Amino acid sequence: MMWNLVTRPYMTFSIAKPLSYSAPASGEAVMRLNAPATGEVLRLDELPHPLLQTGLLGTGAAINMTTGEVSAPIAAVVQSINVAKAQIVLAHAKGLKLQLQIGQPGEISYGERLKWLVKKGQRCEAGRPLLQSDPLWIKQQDALPVCVLTLLNVGRLGAIVLTSDPKIRIYDEDFLTLYA
Repeated sequence: MMWNLVTRPYMTFSIAKPLSYSAPASGEAVMRLNAPATGEVLRLDELPHPLLQTGLLGTGAAINMTTGEVSAPIAAVVQSINVAKAQIVLAHAKGLKLQLQIGQPGEISYGERLKWLVKKGQRCEAGRPLLQSDPLWIKQQDALPVCVLTLLNVGRLGAIVLTSDPKIRIYDEDFLTLYA
């Protein structure tokens, strides 16, 4: 089950608004996101971290990375970069905000082994490299080398649909389809 989030500069908390993982019969796709990384596609409830499993950190998907490059899934502006938490927030012109996080919450400290390729306020086209990570090093730290994509403002969305392909390559289209 997925939840709608309300964000404040100092915290993120959920409001009970479940979203469906299947396409609605009458809904129209409003946006399609490209794959931000290469690897195995996972729903958030398939990850071991309880905050991701329950949807308290947002609605979205994850990719168990086999390579270290992470790119922008849509054309957007870099709203913030949190090096300590290995997170980047992107804002699309239509208002959608999404967060990409390397590793599960708390697994990567102080952005170790992450090379940031963008800066706050920078405009990025879909497919532009955002950062370079080291999945092998992440595994050696007994952590999952995942790229977690969460949607931070899903108020007008009714459903999200993941690609049916269990393996995906960076820049592949239709990784995640959003429905009104």
